[in-house]
Amino acid sequence: MFDVKDRFNRLRSDRFSLIKEKYSTNNTQDQALQFFSKIYGLDGMKENLYRALISDEQVNVLLVGPPATSKTLFMTTIQEKCNNVLYFDASNTSGAGFIENLYYNRKTRLILIDEIDKLRKNDMSSLLGLLNDGRIVKSLKQTRYDFRIENVKIFATSNSLMRLSKPLRSRFQEYHLNEYSDEEFLNVLNFCLQNKFPQEINEMIGILLINSDIKDVRAAIALGNLLKKDDTREDVIRVFENWEKHKTQGDLNYN
Repeated sequence: MFDVKDRFNRLRSDRFSLIKEKYSTNNTQDQALQFFSKIYGLDGMKENLYRALISDEQVNVLLVGPPATSKTLFMTTIQEKCNNVLYFDASNTSGAGFIENLYYNRKTRLILIDEIDKLRKNDMSSLLGLLNDGRIVKSLKQTRYDFRIENVKIFATSNSLMRLSKPLRSRFQEYHLNEYSDEEFLNVLNFCLQNKFPQEINEMIGILLINSDIKDVRAAIALGNLLKKDDTREDVIRVFENWEKHKTQGDLNYN
């Protein structure tokens, strides 16, 4: 028998689904691996993060670890593959930007905050209020904000826990990403560059970076963008040495 109510509920569920993709499998683990297919390894973390996204409950997630451990890649993947997302790069958010963005996006269902430890103290206070009951009350210059964002999930990354209070941390499920070992770094690099170069060249780029104490996947990809498929080993070494010779050392300030 045709059930109109059931069909309406399924259509409504599809319409308001946080995940954009439709999968041919009902297996949550397989869906998670497909959702995060651009990220190497970390299958268990992928499943839990995916389950947090599709959960009917409010689940907030914090990814903690050193730079170049795929934290931001998790955030950008979620931003790309989810509906109704508000993304913040906390390292570039200043003034009233954080509160104003929340105010003008009160219907958002997912807030992504990259480098949450870089948020200003006042913004962290507002974030705690949002995590507590969804309400934000704040006076900035001539404007007073008093609004609520309901049923919102917050996913964030942080390089450090030093600036995050215990009450703030207690509202998140924390996942720690360790720095890559040499072998893991080579595996990740080969995964990221597998469609660009032969494995021999990928590993060569990785070894050159490891020997220079630079286990940064983004640096490897940037170097790969300078190379062509028919470049020789000598070409790879020369391009790397050109970059290493002139790369920035430390924090420069010419003002």
